[in-house]
Amino acid sequence: MFELKVGQNIEYLTVEKIVEEYPYLVSKKSLRSLSKNLKMGTKVRLSVEKALNTFFDSVKYKPVRGQAKGNTHFICERYNGNTNIYNPDAGKGGSTAFNWTQVDNMIKNQIAKYSNDKAYHSISYIVHDSLKIEYISDAVSSLYENLTGFKTLENGNAEYNIKKLQETLEWFERYQLDNIKNRVKYILENEDIDFKEKYMALKSDGKSIKISQKKYRESEEYKTYITELSKDIKGNSKMDIPHVVSKNINHKFGYINIYPIFSFIDTEKFANEDFDLKEIKLELLRRWYKQGIKKEKKELQKELKKEDQFYNVESFFNDLFKNEEYSRLMGKFVKLHLGLE
Repeated sequence: MFELKVGQNIEYLTVEKIVEEYPYLVSKKSLRSLSKNLKMGTKVRLSVEKALNTFFDSVKYKPVRGQAKGNTHFICERYNGNTNIYNPDAGKGGSTAFNWTQVDNMIKNQIAKYSNDKAYHSISYIVHDSLKIEYISDAVSSLYENLTGFKTLENGNAEYNIKKLQETLEWFERYQLDNIKNRVKYILENEDIDFKEKYMALKSDGKSIKISQKKYRESEEYKTYITELSKDIKGNSKMDIPHVVSKNINHKFGYINIYPIFSFIDTEKFANEDFDLKEIKLELLRRWYKQGIKKEKKELQKELKKEDQFYNVESFFNDLFKNEEYSRLMGKFVKLHLGLE
């Protein structure tokens, strides 16, 4: 590996150079992809660019199109002296209060239970199974009778809006569980776990179909591209990003989501009891509740912004977070959902 000096530029950093001379500048996952394919899809390119930005003051991507000479490359200016091997998971997972070692052990123990069962499991399924919780859609329906203290105005009348409530709770759960899903991905990529992998697509009618690895990668790249375009959306409109992404994927490919599923082989060695499930759930509850209080306070202190007026035709989310019963609702529901009450 070549050493860099502080202030040094790399004016023509190609895929080949990254693989052969600067492998420590990108994640292990990106390096494997680059070594295997010697080219970058959109998702890998964004990952590589993000990594390079931790080492240089300025990073510019220069694609080569059509008949132009040369190779696609990055222009990296002023090395900042960072000597750490790039780790995309450094600092991930929220506050240090969360014991991520316990979470990892919980996930590994669940994967051990799937050993040689010949079934295929999605990352979302692994997380819900590990935490022993229902999916929000099921939870809202089965626990609806416990939410009778909450109403919202619909067409001028105080009625229950179960669909909107479900969407809101799904957004909050997604926000909190995404960190745990990232831990599953990290474990599958970095631990010595043997598995088979398939790729699925969810259609708008609720049916899932198997798709090829090529189609999955195309969809993932497009999903990353659309998500990147939506990253500047602010306020309550952030809640709509998953729906916007799904609609775009559905329009282009004919399905609303894509995801990998895994069948695990000889994973019983990962069985362990080095975690406290209740402690993990209580920390999730604290984070969920804190997030709700923070959101509620923001809504009470601000006027509706232009981007919210544009993206949200209905005022349900604004009304929800200004509702005095909101905090009690969230606390009650999450306790029930996590099995803590």
